[in-house]
Amino acid sequence: MIKKIKENFKIWRKLKDIKNRKEHVWTILKKYHKESGNNYGTYEKEKYIEICFSLDNNNKIVKKYIHHIDEQNDSLKSIVYISEGFDSDKAKDILILASHFNSLMNKGHVIVNTDKETISMEYRIPLLIPYLYELEIHNQCHDHYNHSRDIVWAFNRLLIFDEDPIFIMVDLMKKIKERVK
Repeated sequence: MIKKIKENFKIWRKLKDIKNRKEHVWTILKKYHKESGNNYGTYEKEKYIEICFSLDNNNKIVKKYIHHIDEQNDSLKSIVYISEGFDSDKAKDILILASHFNSLMNKGHVIVNTDKETISMEYRIPLLIPYLYELEIHNQCHDHYNHSRDIVWAFNRLLIFDEDPIFIMVDLMKKIKERVK
């Protein structure tokens, strides 16, 4: 009970001094990546960290992840680029697949930029959440990475093997169901 009171008091003190949340979350984010032991790049002025992860066992699919303090929107963003260039003839199917994901995801969304021909996935939470609960940084980075694996898999099926978005989603649902078992 005393531990709970101390935690609540700590949160109350943070709420009282909320103007420091950007710097505090940035410090925690850097500390989190430093302790992870992974190679990453820190960009102090822009307040983002860039890290690359392999998404398969053979290290053939490597994606760049960005964890960014978005001061304009007062949020912590996690971004991964699914594809940086695609055939414009596939834009319709890409938009259909992205809309399927956006309707199913409760966190984040898939963004398709047809002008730049890029596909990305973004998670965003208000800075107040990791400011009050530091563990949320780990949760967001972990969830973002895990969801990105399925999304990259799905878009690779579309972009490389030219499969229909509906069949890709059906196969993905089966894949997730098997993984849960």
